[in-house]
Amino acid sequence: MGHKNVCLNCHKAFNMPFGITGEMTCRECGQQMIRLPHRFRPPKKTETAKWETVKFLVEHGFSYQHIYHTDENPVRNGKVENYVRYPDNLREAQEFVIMYHTQAKQK
Repeated sequence: MGHKNVCLNCHKAFNMPFGITGEMTCRECGQQMIRLPHRFRPPKKTETAKWETVKFLVEHGFSYQHIYHTDENPVRNGKVENYVRYPDNLREAQEFVIMYHTQAKQK
């Protein structure tokens, strides 16, 4: 498993093995790509609305890191069981950002 380098402009994602460091630029548009964890599942290139949701989440500090319900103990039987599913549309993403803002990564 590795990371994914993602171009939010071209709607492309490339698998990258662990150990590769440094910033990458998109081969098509030349913009800087962002690195997201292996758990990120990119939408199809034609799913523009889903890509806008990804962009919104990333811009608000949610780079597909684990997010969990804060009102519950995240560890049960020795493992984390209450991860939150990332939203699929912009309306849900706006609610998600408000609800889990304390778990957003600071820029």
